[in-house]
Amino acid sequence: MTYLDYAASSLKRKDVLQDLINKIEEYDGNPSSTHCLGRNSNKYLEKSRKKIASFINANPRDVYFTSGASESNNTIIKNFDKSDIQIISTKIEHKSVLESLENVNAEVILIDAEKSGRINFEELKNNITEKTKLVCVMYVNNETGIIQPIEEIGEYLRGRNIWFHVDAVQALGHIDIDVDKINCDSMSLSGHKLGAMNGFGVLYLRNKVKKFIHGGNQENNQRAGTSNLLAAISMASCIEPTILERDRIWNVKEYFIEELTNIPFEINGDQKYSTNHIVNIYFPFVKSDLLLTYLDMNGIYVSSGSACLAGALEPSYVIENMYDKNRAKRSIRFSFGFSNTKEDIDRVINVLTEFYERKSAK
Repeated sequence: MTYLDYAASSLKRKDVLQDLINKIEEYDGNPSSTHCLGRNSNKYLEKSRKKIASFINANPRDVYFTSGASESNNTIIKNFDKSDIQIISTKIEHKSVLESLENVNAEVILIDAEKSGRINFEELKNNITEKTKLVCVMYVNNETGIIQPIEEIGEYLRGRNIWFHVDAVQALGHIDIDVDKINCDSMSLSGHKLGAMNGFGVLYLRNKVKKFIHGGNQENNQRAGTSNLLAAISMASCIEPTILERDRIWNVKEYFIEELTNIPFEINGDQKYSTNHIVNIYFPFVKSDLLLTYLDMNGIYVSSGSACLAGALEPSYVIENMYDKNRAKRSIRFSFGFSNTKEDIDRVINVLTEFYERKSAK
C-alpha cells in the first residue's frame, strides 16, 4: 500500500496510540468527575489543552475542544446568522464553511481564487463595508496546499470591528501559527490530519460566543458533553512530530514533482505559496476518475478533491474556480505524510508512467 492522501486523513501514528493504551488506566475516568481518577483525567485533559495552545501561541483558556473542525467552523458562522450584516469568505473554502454560509440569513460575498491558488486580497478589501461583520478565510487550501495571505488580511482588519475566522486545519504542523500575529478572532483545527484519533477538533476563541452545545458546563461552559480525553491526548502528541518531519516531507514532495518529468503534467497553483505536504496535479491526457481507479487497483491511494465529497465523482470546485471544469476533471491531489519515502514515490511514478504509456499506445 502507498498512501498519498494525508490531506484527507493521516494514517494513525501507532506509537501515539500504543502509548495511550499503555497508560489508559491513568486517565480512564470522566474528566468532570470529582473522584481521584476523574481529577487525574482532568489533569491530562488540561495538559493536552496547554500543549495544543502552545503550538498556535494561544492562551489555553481560549482553546476549546470540539468534535472536529467542521463543528468549529459551523459554530462560528452560525453566530453570525443575522439578516442585517454581511459576511465575506472565499469560493475555495471547505464545505463545512460554504454550506454553513448557505444556511445563514446574512448577505454573503464569496471571493474568487486566482490561478496562483490565492484569493485576490484587493477584491476582498474592496468588498468590505460597514455591514461586514465576519471574514472567513482558510489558512492553507486542502486541495492545493496554497497558503492564503492570512497575515495581511488580519492586519487589514485590525481595529475594524470585524470578526476574523481562520480554518487552519491544513496549516497546523506544516507552517508556524501565531494567533496574535495573524490577528484572528477564532481558528479551527483538527487532529486526524496529523495522525491523531478521528472525531476531535479545536476552536480557538479570542472572545466567547454563544454556547456551542447545551447541557453540562464542560469546556468553560461553552460546549456540553463528556470530554474526549483520549483524542485530546492523541492530538497534543501528534503536532510536534509533524513539525519535526517538515523538511523530510518537503523533500519527498519535491522528489515526486522532479520524477514526473516523463509524463505530461502541470501543477495547479503557484508552488512558491505552497506547504510541504500537498500538490495538485493536472494530467491533460486523462480524466481523474480513470486514473484514480488505476492507481487504486495498484494499491496507491490518492484523491481528486475534498474527502467530504467522497463518492460524489464531481470535479474539484476549487480547481474549477481557479481554472475551469475541464481542468478540474483531470486533476488529482497528492498529499504526503510521515509514512512516505522516496521508494514510495518511485513506485507511484512507475505506475503513472505505465498508465501514460498504455494510454499513448492506443
